[in-house]
Amino acid sequence: YIHEFAPIAREEMELYKIPASITLAQGILESGAGDGELTRRANNHFGIKCHGWSGQKVYHDDDASQECFRKYKDPKYSYRDHSLFLTERKRYAALFDLD
Repeated sequence: YIHEFAPIAREEMELYKIPASITLAQGILESGAGDGELTRRANNHFGIKCHGWSGQKVYHDDDASQECFRKYKDPKYSYRDHSLFLTERKRYAALFDLD
């Protein structure tokens, strides 16, 4: 997983200042190291749900039955969405105050 997705995580780090190690660790956890059903079916490495999403969708059991998750054409779009998710939400703003 790390070998395959480190280049994408490093690119996201350069653009969004999120440490690649943090992104990869979360990707490993959320995706079952790339082997989870949601990752295989939807290239969704971070378990990001639909909330306001106008792109393709897939339904998957999570906290509730058949919840809506974002579906990506390529894993790199999942990584980009993860970066945007963290940088655009007030909930995570304090993380970017850290060195």
